[in-house]
Amino acid sequence: MSSAARTNLTSNRVALNPNLVIGVGVFRTCYAGTYLCGNRNSQEAVCKCFKHQFSGIESDYFRHDFQIADKAIQYAEEWNQFCDSDETILITKGDVHTIGGKKYLVEPLIRYFKKFTSNNGWISDDGSWTSEAMEAFSHFTYHRSGGNLIVCDLQGRYKYNKFNPSKSRFELTDVAICSRGRTYGPTDLGEKGIDSFFANHVCNRFCGVTGNWQRPRHVKQWFPKSIGTSMMRSSDSHLLNLTNRSTFRPGFNGILEEDSDEDY
Repeated sequence: MSSAARTNLTSNRVALNPNLVIGVGVFRTCYAGTYLCGNRNSQEAVCKCFKHQFSGIESDYFRHDFQIADKAIQYAEEWNQFCDSDETILITKGDVHTIGGKKYLVEPLIRYFKKFTSNNGWISDDGSWTSEAMEAFSHFTYHRSGGNLIVCDLQGRYKYNKFNPSKSRFELTDVAICSRGRTYGPTDLGEKGIDSFFANHVCNRFCGVTGNWQRPRHVKQWFPKSIGTSMMRSSDSHLLNLTNRSTFRPGFNGILEEDSDEDY
């Protein structure tokens, strides 16, 4: 298992608490759960499921979720090789469980959740070093991919270890990837997602620590900036190519918005 992956470890059973909702978004509901065995026995879990009316998005989302996590873990491993020890990144990779005939994405629970960036160009402006580091991580993934993608929609927590600060780390979940080939599912906003990030990104002290990181030149904000996650149906993929000059408004052009407070 990768050192940059945050997983369920050997815990392959979970007790769902259907009466304890810990987050509700436009598309999904998050329920509390408890691991029943393995390394995480008795620890808190989060069980995420799509609402019935969005079952079409569910199929596409689950099909790409592990692909996104694996690619993000790959870049987190590279980041962790050069960053300071207290700036390392772990990417959450859960498992799909079928409980009562419904599919749930089960992951270790993250408390004190924070949104650092979205996939539509929104970037936190709180001025914290943690937000700057996460913004730089997205830039790093663009550089390391040769300009083909960015890992974005970064959300989770910075877990400070007061007993051994050097073991403090970022723990992220539900990240997205925007790619030129639009191969990472409904949260992949394609070339226009990449463009929109760089239309708002100002390089900071974390950018370019391994050399001069490349970035695109003539960029534009294509989407309404929102702290929530934006999704596009696969049938609208052609709108995300830079050769198509369409811009987007909430609820139009096939763009769907997910609230930011449903992810844990």
